[in-house]
Amino acid sequence: MLLDIGNSRIKWCLHDNIENRFGPAGAMPQNKSGLKELFSEHWNHIACPNRVLVSNVSGLAIAEKLDAWIKKAWQVDTEYVKTEAQSHGVRNAYPDYCKLGVDRWLAIIAAWHRYQCYQEAICVVDCGTAMTIDGISNSGLHLGGLILPGYAMMQEILANNTSDINTIRMTTPSFDFSNSTEQGVNSGCYLAMVATIDRVVSSMKNDYDGRVRCIITGGNAELVIKQLAEEFEYEPNLVLQGLALFSGQA
Repeated sequence: MLLDIGNSRIKWCLHDNIENRFGPAGAMPQNKSGLKELFSEHWNHIACPNRVLVSNVSGLAIAEKLDAWIKKAWQVDTEYVKTEAQSHGVRNAYPDYCKLGVDRWLAIIAAWHRYQCYQEAICVVDCGTAMTIDGISNSGLHLGGLILPGYAMMQEILANNTSDINTIRMTTPSFDFSNSTEQGVNSGCYLAMVATIDRVVSSMKNDYDGRVRCIITGGNAELVIKQLAEEFEYEPNLVLQGLALFSGQA
């Protein structure tokens, strides 16, 4: 079993690492108060996996609940993949490599593993609770990245930190000038995401003679991809794909 524990959701799938085949999959809200019940609802019907590999960016408390449930239900130890200085042909740009989030690291590795054959630089965008953008050179060097609030978080920051923008979060994107505060917040946050991605890709294309492969993942990817200037390939399970590359290793 492969598990991607994010800030908002837990995504999982079964994977046969011998035949490199993905099996049943699912997702659940990251509801810390009812996790054990959610685990039982999703996993009581599946056969016991021989390994459980996890990417976790949500802290120790959720890991302890997961470990306890899996140990009781399946009598296997949970294995947590960690960020490394180098793995699967990718070199980490962070001097203190442990500081790079493991979900970003796995997404970077998955993108490189899948698209390195094109011998192009790669831009990896994750539109989740936070939005991250990472670059990979055409030789497998991680170029570093950017982190900014995601679509919903941008709107919540404005609502929670101003006195006059106490608005309901919307999810209908537009680039037009707005005639309501709600739509103004919605459109401004949407444009900020799209413009940031476009600017980063434009800069990378200048550095690599236009040869940049663009990959996007995350819960808001499908909302954003429609307006991006460059063609992006949508990979909804990029972190799980990264975990699968580790599933055949001790």
